[in-house]
Amino acid sequence: MTLQQLLDDLYAPLKGIGDRTIRLYGMTISKYREFLGGVEPTVEQHLDELELAKFLAWRLRTRSVGTAAKDRAQLHALAEFAARRGLCQWPQMRTIRVPERVPRAWLIDEFRHLLVACDGEQGEICGVPACRWFRAILQTAYWTGERIGGLLALEWLDVEPQAVIFRAEGRKGQRADIYRPIPPECYEAIIVTKTKRKLVFDWDRSYTLIWHRLGRICERAGLPNDRMSKFHRVRKTSASYYAAAGGDPQTLMGHSSPTVTRKYLDPRIVPADTNAPDVLPKVS
Repeated sequence: MTLQQLLDDLYAPLKGIGDRTIRLYGMTISKYREFLGGVEPTVEQHLDELELAKFLAWRLRTRSVGTAAKDRAQLHALAEFAARRGLCQWPQMRTIRVPERVPRAWLIDEFRHLLVACDGEQGEICGVPACRWFRAILQTAYWTGERIGGLLALEWLDVEPQAVIFRAEGRKGQRADIYRPIPPECYEAIIVTKTKRKLVFDWDRSYTLIWHRLGRICERAGLPNDRMSKFHRVRKTSASYYAAAGGDPQTLMGHSSPTVTRKYLDPRIVPADTNAPDVLPKVS
């Protein structure tokens, strides 16, 4: 049995995971296939401890620690699922520790440049001018703090002049709907993209291409174009400025723990609890 068959025929239906999660797992399997030189990875042969260790070592050499850790977590989940059903031996996989980085949001002038740079996008996305599509989704991301998965699942029925509703089915964890107020400028940016389609931000291309297009907008704005400067950086922007204004960023982000939320707060925007130069005695 191939890993893709395990995912599609057993793991996904029995675990009840959503389409986006299936797609993410599929991307990891695709990279494993690439590592094997095009050979389809199988449960019997490629959930072996040594094979997995070689693949993860390759990912650590070629991609970020965070990406390798994500691949490790997904393959471990598949291997454990298969082992419980007697399809392979219990997985023995190395631990990958991801360093905790200083959070980086867009400063507000940078984000404004990003919105202006959307005007340079050419063509259409599902019948909507690409420049309007990207300006609308970035504005909505900023004002609501929602993840890209929830944004792409937003339906026209849930858009009002004063607010939008993100349904649980399209959100991470699928636990609860959320109601997010929006200002007139955000509603205006959304409504000019109105079509007869069900989804507000319908996307008719390869799922990964949306990050490529956003990267191009970042470059046009004179901003970094790396994996840390995509939609999640907008989310950190919302959290940081909301916290700086006295709001509760944990509630806005929908996090279960303040520890998670702290990883979203840019210290350039949200002052640290203790600033050593302000309190330590001077020595010169």
